[in-house]
Amino acid sequence: MELEALRSIYEGDECFKEISPVSFQFRVGDLEDTKAFILDITWPDTYPETAPQICLDAFFNNRISAVTKQLILLKLEEQVEANLGSAMMYTLFEWAKENQDALMESHRPVVTAVKYLVNICLCSRP
Repeated sequence: MELEALRSIYEGDECFKEISPVSFQFRVGDLEDTKAFILDITWPDTYPETAPQICLDAFFNNRISAVTKQLILLKLEEQVEANLGSAMMYTLFEWAKENQDALMESHRPVVTAVKYLVNICLCSRP
């Protein structure tokens, strides 16, 4: 039932992607937003009595520090615990949207080695 509700609520929403009937991606924030991130969530067989698996390993999240990712996961796990035994995906997605600023408060974009090297090459030209 929760799956049908999610499909109905997020139909046409570019932030929501159903990977499979038990696996979803949800982008919090706009694509251009440096504080945007993607949640990868998978339901285990015993969901919602068992917590869903939440992951922030999507390539889109590479610019987010490990410390910020840990904070996001910790805060989401608190929400999961409060909702265990109930359908919670909509609640988690909306909570993350409403709390994006607080979750990303200490965020400083991670500079990738490639970007850093490109800047060095461009800046060191005669």
